[in-house]
Amino acid sequence: MPLLFASRSHGTVVFGFYNIETDHLLLEDLGFFCSDFCQGLSALPPEGGRFSLAGHRFRSREEIGDLMGAIRGERFVGYLGEVYRRWPFPSDPAGFRQKLRGHENRAETLRLLEGWARAVEIPVVWRPGNDEGAIGPYRFGGDQFLALVGYVVRGGYPTWEGFRERGECPPWVAELGRRWGLLPDGGPAGR
Repeated sequence: MPLLFASRSHGTVVFGFYNIETDHLLLEDLGFFCSDFCQGLSALPPEGGRFSLAGHRFRSREEIGDLMGAIRGERFVGYLGEVYRRWPFPSDPAGFRQKLRGHENRAETLRLLEGWARAVEIPVVWRPGNDEGAIGPYRFGGDQFLALVGYVVRGGYPTWEGFRERGECPPWVAELGRRWGLLPDGGPAGR
């Protein structure tokens, strides 16, 4: 479930996972895969840097769709409507956990995305010495950028399946969590 984060450039923005069956993330009008984001951030040196992230940009909120309507199974519009037609919200709320194998649905997610958004390269910048990070045009203070990265490491809300119980998360997430010190006790091994 996406959450609200305070940006320096655009006020409060929505960021996060939006369906438990894919590891795709939305940041307002931008979309990108968790695995790519984590691998790019993990490759940055401690003093920070930048990388280019393959992603997609939506032209309008209508193209993105209605997340709550799709979750409730009432309104399947835009990209999110197609996603929830393909992967409905679980009937048992206990099953609402980000899937460890969401990356396996990348090809299908891309197929759905291409009907609604255009492919773009998204610059990602982390400058801890300047207390800032950015994803595309969205700039964040250091604390908010770290909160955003921490959200990804935990598997969003309500977390990766098995994260709370056994510390499970995908290996690229575990690597990022270890490198950035965002996992307790050295973190999970990644599965």
